[in-house]
Amino acid sequence: MMEAKSFNEISMNGRMAYLILCVERYVKTKYPDKDWSVLSQWMWDSTSEYWDEWDSKFMEIIPEFLFEFDSYEESDFECISEDEYNYFSSLYDGLSDEFNSLLLKLHELQQVYCYESIPGNGMDASKIAIEACSILENNNIALPELEKVAFSRFSEKKGWGNNFDGTRISLILNQ
Repeated sequence: MMEAKSFNEISMNGRMAYLILCVERYVKTKYPDKDWSVLSQWMWDSTSEYWDEWDSKFMEIIPEFLFEFDSYEESDFECISEDEYNYFSSLYDGLSDEFNSLLLKLHELQQVYCYESIPGNGMDASKIAIEACSILENNNIALPELEKVAFSRFSEKKGWGNNFDGTRISLILNQ
């Protein structure tokens, strides 16, 4: 079982990368017949963009928000196109609430210290990561190795960590 203190030396960007690895491992295990590459690319954009800009678009493809409306025409989406709406609606058809919860964890991580400094070593962010780990553990899915994101140090950029190309550690985009 992963502990929150395991993330103490890992930057926020590294923690985001770890959560993405959790999502990737989850979907590859639970829904191996679907092509997750488009979603994966969307998630990994977070490691090389400003999170608030990334999240405004990403939020619209989280099932809880995507399925809030019966059609694209009824929605008030500002960032995704009708083709993207249709694509993700089809991809998510029949998926579990746990999948929605995992994607919400990415949004929650973006929100936890939005526009402020990180207190201590960012324990609230670590707790979000642990919640994602619990979803995998409850499904008997092995957790990603923390070493994959350990290069992104909490000592960089006041805890946020340097931007990096997360696709190079992706479990889906590097198949």
